[in-house]
Amino acid sequence: MDQSEFRKKEQFIIEKDKVLVELFVMSRCPDAVECEAIMAEVAKEVNDISTFKTNYIATLNSSATYGATCKHGDLECKGNIQELCFHKAIPNDLIFFNYLLCTHRSLNLIGSHKWAKQCSEEVGQDYGPIDECVNSDIGLNLFIESVKRAKDYQANKSCTIFINGKKRCIKDGSWYDCPKGHSVKDFINSIKNA
Repeated sequence: MDQSEFRKKEQFIIEKDKVLVELFVMSRCPDAVECEAIMAEVAKEVNDISTFKTNYIATLNSSATYGATCKHGDLECKGNIQELCFHKAIPNDLIFFNYLLCTHRSLNLIGSHKWAKQCSEEVGQDYGPIDECVNSDIGLNLFIESVKRAKDYQANKSCTIFINGKKRCIKDGSWYDCPKGHSVKDFINSIKNA
């Protein structure tokens, strides 16, 4: 099994009893903001049977500050790492979505230390452990693995949604490739039937 196949299959080893919902996004992308707002509502209804994971779309580049080039600049790369570290430190999907919704209030601040800390505190979490992750190889490695996963899945539109390893829908300007719909109810049904 090659590395790409291993990364695709590892998700089922970790949480095989829950439906895995993966969002391939960019932290400063308006389409990701809209997509994650819908998924926050979905998560409230299916939290007991699903787990959510974000992966980040960027281009691997060993000479870039964060090991990859992000479409919306280095602050987006930093925002991606902040989100990955937040979810690693606090693996509660509902709290994670509340954090994302907070950061979305000021898209232009995503990636700043002050904004990430403020949103972390607003959702009742200490930013210290998250910040340690962000400023370490742990955060950088989470980001690079995430970018590799997006590449493995050929997800290059933010936001691309996969449910249990199968592409479900894309939000890029408009919703498309969504044969089962793109409303909160539609996504809930897909997760319940996965």
